[in-house]
Amino acid sequence: MYKFIILLLILFVPLNTFSQDKYFKLPQAKTQKPCLIFNKNIIGNDFLMNGFGTSEKEAREKIKEMYVLKDKQNRELSDYYNLTEHGLVLFDLKDSLISKTQSELNKFFGLDKQNEIYIDGYLLESKKYRIALIGITEIEIVEPDGVNGLNNRVLNIWTLAKNERYFKNEN
Repeated sequence: MYKFIILLLILFVPLNTFSQDKYFKLPQAKTQKPCLIFNKNIIGNDFLMNGFGTSEKEAREKIKEMYVLKDKQNRELSDYYNLTEHGLVLFDLKDSLISKTQSELNKFFGLDKQNEIYIDGYLLESKKYRIALIGITEIEIVEPDGVNGLNNRVLNIWTLAKNERYFKNEN
């Protein structure tokens, strides 16, 4: 009986371990902060949220609806899967935001329009997403090397301030 149980564990544990989807990210990817998406396809940051006002009443005047996703999504069913490692907050706003497409940003920096773009170190797998201009804190061109596994130069757009990007272990 024990041999049978051990055999089952040997067979099924590796299957479960390797069946998990992984997140495509750069080695310097952010930690702890959820991704913020406005009006279904615009990626932004806390600075945009703070612009809603200081009171709940002011915020309600600008936000139609807000959704919080904490659970891991399915890559095949959601085009924002790779952005969900630390949660996702979706806002439907009453107003529109000034934003740029991924191809516009790539072209501006002299890269191929179809190049991949990373947000806070996480690959944007869908080309439908735009980036709010007011939500950009820094843009870096990441060169391929042995550590990041990239094939060509890509943009990594930071929406977080430098002091918010990495988890600091307090222990």
